[in-house]
Formats: sequence, C-alpha cells, structure tokens
Amino acid sequence: MKTTHKFLAATATAGLLLTVLLPPPAPVLAHGGEDHGGEAKASTGVALTDEVLLPKESQFLFEVRTSLASYSATYSRATLYGTVSAAAGGEGRIVVPQTGRIVGLTAQVGQVVRAGQTLAVLEQTLDATQQIGLSTERANAQAELRAAQQDYARLQSIADIAARKDVVAAELRLRQARQNAAILNGQAQQRRVSITSPVSGTVDVFNLAVGQQVNQGDELFRVINPGKLRVEAQVFAQDLAKITPGARFRVEGLQGQAGVPARLVVFSNVVNPVNQARQLILELDAAQGSAYRPGQAVNVQVVGQDGQGAQQLVVPTSAVTDLNGKPVVFVHTEPERFKIRYVQPGSISGEQTVLLQGEVNENDRVVTQGTYQLKSIYLNQ
Repeated sequence: MKTTHKFLAATATAGLLLTVLLPPPAPVLAHGGEDHGGEAKASTGVALTDEVLLPKESQFLFEVRTSLASYSATYSRATLYGTVSAAAGGEGRIVVPQTGRIVGLTAQVGQVVRAGQTLAVLEQTLDATQQIGLSTERANAQAELRAAQQDYARLQSIADIAARKDVVAAELRLRQARQNAAILNGQAQQRRVSITSPVSGTVDVFNLAVGQQVNQGDELFRVINPGKLRVEAQVFAQDLAKITPGARFRVEGLQGQAGVPARLVVFSNVVNPVNQARQLILELDAAQGSAYRPGQAVNVQVVGQDGQGAQQLVVPTSAVTDLNGKPVVFVHTEPERFKIRYVQPGSISGEQTVLLQGEVNENDRVVTQGTYQLKSIYLNQ
C-alpha cells in the first residue's frame, strides 16, 4: 500500500516539472503553414464591423428600398418664418372719439369703401355731471346775454351824453355774449359726429347695431386693403450671411396659397434683445399677394441673386436614422451588403435632408425604407 502511494506522488511531481519546463504548444499547421482555425473571441455585445449582410430574400421580405444621394441648390436657401401684416395705408382702425350712441349705420361687412366715406353716425351722450355742467354754462351764457343787452340798450338811450368808448365796449360785450350763447345752444341741441373711413378698402367683420351704446376708445370698424400687405420675418444669426443685397425673396403660405415674390423694404440694423434676431420687412405684390391676409403665418424663402445657392449633398429624410445616439445612413454597396456611414445632418425639410459631413458621395444608394430592420440586425451581430 505504501509503495502505491509513493508511486503516485512521484508521477504527479514529474508531471508538474514537465508542465513548467516544456514550451507552450504551437498552432497546428497543415499544407505548408495555412491556418485553418482561429481563436474564438469572447462576445462583447457590440458589433465589430461597419456593415450588414442581408440576403436578397430577406431584402424582399423587409421591403428594403433605396434612393440615390444627389447634389441640390434648393436646400442651401434660407427659410425664414414670418407673419403677414398691413402695410402703410393698408389698414384703418376706426375707434370711438367720444362716448355716445350709434344713430346711423351705413357700413356693411365686406363692403368696399373709399377713404373719407361715412360709415356711421354717433350721437354724444353725457352723464349727469356733464349735463349739469352744460346746463349751468348755458344758463350763465343766457344771463350774460340779457345783461349785455340791457346795458347796451341803456347806453343807447343816453347816447347823446354817454361816452363813446362806453358805447363801443357795450356793443362788443353784446356781440361776444351772443356768440357764446349760440355755441352752447348748438352743443346742447346737436352732438352728432360722422364716423368716416381713413383708408380705401374692405370693411372687416364687426358687430354693431343702431341704438347701441359705445364708449370712447372702443374699436368700431376695421377697413383692410388687401392690395397693401407686408411680411415681417425674424432673421437669426445662422441666416444673416444669406441676406445679401442681391438676395431674392419668395413668400409661401402655410394654408395652400401659391408662393409669390416679395420686395425687400428694410432689413433692420437693430437686434431684438429677447431672441437676438433682426427684423426683415418685405412688401407683397398688390396683384399676386391678394390671397394672403394680415396675421397669417408664412415661410419666406431666401435665394441668391441668380435664384440658385451653393450645391449641397442631400438624401431623403427617411434615410437618416439614429445608431447609438449618432446619426447614420445605410449605403447599399453590393447586392447583399450594406455599409454604415456616420453623417452630420444640416437643413431638414419634410422630404430631404442636407448632409454637412459624412462618407456619403453623390449617387450612393442610401436605404430609405427598412432602416429599422438593418439597424436591428447590425446591433445583434
């Protein structure tokens, strides 16, 4: 028994010495040094390639669609956001000059009127204090008139012995008293004011009726001339360089109106302290801009003097996707091979996106449909 234990101990000792002293085993080679195997790499959960292999059958199954990247000058134009407003002489707001009651109404909604045309007649109304004050002033004027008449009559009866200057003074006093009494009597009996249009145009919507009481400062009517409109737009820092002396402007409505050219009126040098933007004022053509209305939001397209801008590489917006927080596109390089290209998107419209940077070239075939499936396959490789 002791002999067996001694033999096992000696065998273990010899094996340990061989393990320490012998060199590590070399890779097994065959046919002149060809390597027919590789070490298995531990899975890290991150794809180690920048491409996705997808058979034709799977492409049809996932309905993968592609489109060509191309250069375009359209999306190098600046797009500004503006608001339509009335130009000088294009809008008139009529307010109540004094508290009163409407006794005449000749204007109608949608009526075309000319400048100076009467729209309504207003009768002034007085409160109790004003009525008392007016009655007092009228009574005082009547009393002064009677006193002046009596004094003048007395001096006329003794004209042969009265001083000439006293007679002249009495005559002037009587004349002034008559004028004051006539003015106060006219104010008491006639307090009507005609309300006229300050500009030519169309009467906008209003809610007034004969007999209605209105207060001083209330808006009665608004007359708008659709042929005198302007657009106010805000220009931010990134678009300042595109507002050049030769730039051309085109206004596009957000409610289906056709785009119309616009003329630059002024590009303000004052910067808005709130949003750091500069104001751009454009004027619409009287005939072509009649479809727009004050208060309407519009887009303002800014293009170069020749109507073109710098050529920029664009791809369909649907081709740009997100991979690990970075924007990418999938480029179809071979029938069953798709490469990942990291890009930096620029201006984005509803259909196309400008690529400022990235390894995408003109006529590269980018994936526009099926990017979700390609991304899933890539992340699970």
